[in-house]
Formats: sequence, structure tokens, C-alpha cells
Amino acid sequence: MATFKDLQDRIAADLTRDDLVSQTKDAILDAVKHYETSRFFFNTTRRKTFLTVAGQDSYGAAALAELPNIIQLDRIFIRDGISIYPLDRMEADEFEFLAGSPTTGNGKPSVFTYVDGALMLYPTPAAVYTLRPHMHFRLPALSDDTHANAWTNEAEQLIRAHAKMLLYLDLLDDMEGAQKMQAKIDGLKSRLDYETSARSATGRIQGTEF
Repeated sequence: MATFKDLQDRIAADLTRDDLVSQTKDAILDAVKHYETSRFFFNTTRRKTFLTVAGQDSYGAAALAELPNIIQLDRIFIRDGISIYPLDRMEADEFEFLAGSPTTGNGKPSVFTYVDGALMLYPTPAAVYTLRPHMHFRLPALSDDTHANAWTNEAEQLIRAHAKMLLYLDLLDDMEGAQKMQAKIDGLKSRLDYETSARSATGRIQGTEF
């Protein structure tokens, strides 16, 4: 699996410059930041689950590493051993009034809110339930040369091209090089978008929701 350092080395070789180490790292991280709010097959999931704890209403990284890094939480489903139900979402201020009401008690959660990187449930779970969030999340940061994730592998070409474009623009003052990278970026982004769409396609025609 290609690492953060491998990506840096590829860019240095492409530019025939080995004296831009810190600038290349910054350009890669800026490129990742630019694309991490886009939904790709590697930063969205419906497969991860975690278990509730009886008497605990708030859940973060200890329950599921991705929870504090959620960009968009689409839906959450709960399994009680027999059936699967979607939880209703409430804004944090509405949830505050609900959870703090005198009738608050423990039971099977039916409502959630997401605030400050934590998922909060109501009612407070009375037992162990399985929760499955459908979410778009940030991948772990590339902070060490040995780190590797989808940005250095599945999206390596896109990140490499975007990082080089930033270097051409901000450091090398090479507008022609930047324009070439921009033309390349469009195709690479489209390819990832297509693969993401293909992987999530159901093969069924669905009606439009109004």
C-alpha cells in the first residue's frame, strides 16, 4: 500500500525537484482537504456498526472511530435483535428539551442528534442495541510519512495532480503547468465519481422524491 512518503516521492519525481519536501507535504494536505467534502466510495459507508451501552446516551470515537469525523450523517438504523428501524433526527436545541424533560427514561432509542463530534440518543438505551450509521466521514489525517489511506492509493492520481497544480501556482509560478494539471484533474475526478456511482448503483429505476 502506497504511503504519504510514496506520494511525496512521486510528486518530486514528476517535478524533478527534491528540494520542496515541506511544500509538497502541505500541497498534498491541502489537496486532501479540498476533496474530503466530496463523497467517494472510500469515505462513505453503510457497513460499520457499533453497540450501545445500557445507561449511556452519548457515543464518540470509543464506540466507532469514524463518529467524531462525520461530515454528513445520512441516516442511522437500530437493530433490536428482531427488527431494524430508522432513528429520527432532531436538531441539537430540540433534542436538549426532549432529553431534559421530566418524563425522560431509558428504553429503545428512537431519536438522535449529532453535535460536537458525538452522537446522542433518546431515550437513553436500556439495553445493548446495534446501530448502523450511513455516513460520509473524514479519513484519518496523513501526519506521518508512513501513513497510508485511500488518498494515497485509490485517489492517489487525483491528489497528486491537484498537489502539483498548487505547487505550480503558489510556488513555481508556472501557469502552463497549472493549467495542464487542471485539465488532468477534471478527468481524474470524473473517473472517481463514476466509480463511486457504479459501486452504489442498485440497478433499479427509482422515483423522484418531491
